[in-house]
Amino acid sequence: MPNPTDLISLSPAQFAAVIALFLPGFVSLRVDRLLHPRRGNGAADDVLDIFGYSLLNAGLLSWAGLLAAQRLTAAEPDYVVLGLLAVLICVVGPALWPILFRLCQKWAAKQGWIMSPHRTAWDDFFSKKHPCWVVLHLSDGSLVGGYFGDQSVASVGAEAGHIYLEELWQLDAQGVFKNAVPESKGAIFRPSDYLWLEVRKDD
Repeated sequence: MPNPTDLISLSPAQFAAVIALFLPGFVSLRVDRLLHPRRGNGAADDVLDIFGYSLLNAGLLSWAGLLAAQRLTAAEPDYVVLGLLAVLICVVGPALWPILFRLCQKWAAKQGWIMSPHRTAWDDFFSKKHPCWVVLHLSDGSLVGGYFGDQSVASVGAEAGHIYLEELWQLDAQGVFKNAVPESKGAIFRPSDYLWLEVRKDD
């Protein structure tokens, strides 16, 4: 690993190359975690992901890196063009690769070629954000009903099981929805609050 003091002696073109090689991986990893939250598997796995995304970015945007190097070593560098190329190499491209990767992954899973990218049925269902009616069977045997809509939230990944229902409803003894709870703004439930969750169609 290079000594940090060695970076001081690098030329502008060399320093830009170091940034362009390592920064994109961090950007890609952050975007990927936003798209697909999951429990951390340790720093070693993150380093491999960062390195892999950086190599992918360097390969696909090698033309932009070469163009930037030529402009940077010119007698009168065009810093506007250099700035645009830097944004493309370090931000736009790295942010785009995880999005494309996850879209291809979902498409391949839909075709049955690979397994679903989601580790649990909870993550797979609630990541689609389909409106539905929900009945929670609480630990004391009682039932609580609610509506899961556009304003509702269900956590996925490491914190799966936490759910916010934007509407809370009263149920009868058979679990039939009767009336919305007056002046209610919904309710938040933790995994320890219920035994299991029933999902009904939003007709």
